[in-house]
Amino acid sequence: MTERTQNTGSPAAARPMFFNKLITLDRELHANTKLDTQSGYGFAAKTHLIPITIAEFRFVARQYPIIFSTGEIPMPFAVVGLRENTKLMVDDEGKWRGRSYIPAAVHTYPFILLPIKKDSDEVSVIIDPEAPSLGDTGEALFVDGKATPLLDRIVQLTSHFRAGMMQTITFGKMIAEAGLLTQRGVELVLQDGSKFRIDNFLTLDPEKIDKIANNIFLRWRKDGWLLPIFQYLQSMDAWSAIADLESDRRAAAKA
Repeated sequence: MTERTQNTGSPAAARPMFFNKLITLDRELHANTKLDTQSGYGFAAKTHLIPITIAEFRFVARQYPIIFSTGEIPMPFAVVGLRENTKLMVDDEGKWRGRSYIPAAVHTYPFILLPIKKDSDEVSVIIDPEAPSLGDTGEALFVDGKATPLLDRIVQLTSHFRAGMMQTITFGKMIAEAGLLTQRGVELVLQDGSKFRIDNFLTLDPEKIDKIANNIFLRWRKDGWLLPIFQYLQSMDAWSAIADLESDRRAAAKA
């Protein structure tokens, strides 16, 4: 019997991943709010797809397959599990699997930079007030009405993440316009002999890439698009690693 997961490449995006609510960080309203930097990653435990930027491809490709969402602008996601509501990368204590890359979307939560209004270049620091890491314990975000060094570092991280996402949107538009994507599925054989099939996700097609005209290929090299394309192709070898982790999870559950 083959287990199946459908539409893996099209996660919902009504709000940024992991966020339950979106509130602008305010030095008066959140004067006493603290961040527990030891609260862990339990919020991401049951997520099997995490949005990433192309700047992360070189780290992600070593451990996780990368797929693209469907839609007008295809966006990349790291596959950190074979289905929702199963824990592969986060243990029961909220710790991320040792020596495994933690995507920036996980690192920066519960903070994100968003435009103050539609189509605006001006952004605000947004928080999820329901995040377990925000509350009365931990390190202060403000002292005497001023941002602490911790908050300054957070803003810098979220700024880099936002810039990476803007670059990734441009990359997504480029590969869509060039017709490089194809819909496919993958069948994985687990260590107990069972089969697991994932269907209906988008990938970069090596054959389509190989047919790109030389002048376009050279332009992409100049624009810096070739490296993330090659790093993406490398990530296709990571399906077996994810299958092995799922096999280990199932074996542990039966023990």
